[in-house]
Amino acid sequence: MELLKKHFVYVIGLILIGILCSYVLVAVPHGETFPLLEKSFYLLGLGLNTTVLLWTIATYLLYRWFKTKRTNLSLLIWSLSFYVYSITFIAHIFRAFGIVDANENTSPIHFFLYRMGMIFFAAGILNGLLRILTENKKTQSYPSLIAIIIGFFLFILGLFIIPSPNPIELTMYIFLFTIWIPICFTMAYIFFYYGKNAKLIGPKVIAIGFIGICITYAAWAPWHFSDVIYMYFIWYFLFMLSLVPVLIGFITLALETGKSS
Repeated sequence: MELLKKHFVYVIGLILIGILCSYVLVAVPHGETFPLLEKSFYLLGLGLNTTVLLWTIATYLLYRWFKTKRTNLSLLIWSLSFYVYSITFIAHIFRAFGIVDANENTSPIHFFLYRMGMIFFAAGILNGLLRILTENKKTQSYPSLIAIIIGFFLFILGLFIIPSPNPIELTMYIFLFTIWIPICFTMAYIFFYYGKNAKLIGPKVIAIGFIGICITYAAWAPWHFSDVIYMYFIWYFLFMLSLVPVLIGFITLALETGKSS
C-alpha cells in the first residue's frame, strides 16, 4: 500500500493509458489506409531529420561511454538502442526515393524487418534505466528480456498467425497499445522519478521527450488513413520534436553529474 501511495501518479497514468489502449483495441479505428508514399518530400524530410536526431543522440551517448572510461554500461546500451531504432526511419528515407523494398507495408516480412528495432529500443532503454536504479542483476535483465520475448511474440502473432485482411495494421494496433505506449510511459516516469530523487534536471527533460513519444504514437491510430493523411505527417513531426528534449536531457545530465569534458 505504501508503494502504491508513493507512485500514485504513475498508477493513475497507467490506468488511464490502459483504458485508452483497451478502447482502441476494441474499436480498432478503420479507414482507407494511405497509399504508398514513394517519392514523398514530406516522408523524406521527416525520415531524414528523425534519423539525424536519433544518430546524434546515439553518437553522443557512445561518446559519453568512452569519455567515462566505459564504466557506465547504460550509456552503451542506450546508444546501441537509438542506433537500432533508427533502422525504421532510414527505411523511410529510401522509401521516399521510391525504393519498394524499403517500404515496410510491402509485406509482413518487410514490416517485421524494419520495425523489430522498436522492440530492442524499448528493451534497451528500460535495461539501461534499471542498471542505474538497482544493482540486482535479475531486476536489471528480466524486465527487458520479457519485453523482447513479448514483443516478438506479438509481432509473429499479428503478422503471421492471426487471420486478418491487413496483418500489418493489426500488428501495429496490438504492439503499440499493449507494449510500446505503456513502456514509453513507464520509461518517462522512471526518468522523472530518478531525476526527482537525484535532484537532477536532465532526467526530467528526458521524461518530457518520452511522454511526447508516447502521445504521438498513440495518435497514430485514428490518423493514419488517406483522408486525414496530413494529420499523420503532423504527428510524425511532433514525434520528431519529442526527440529534442531527449537529446537535451542527456547532455544536461552529463553536465549535472560533472563528467563532461
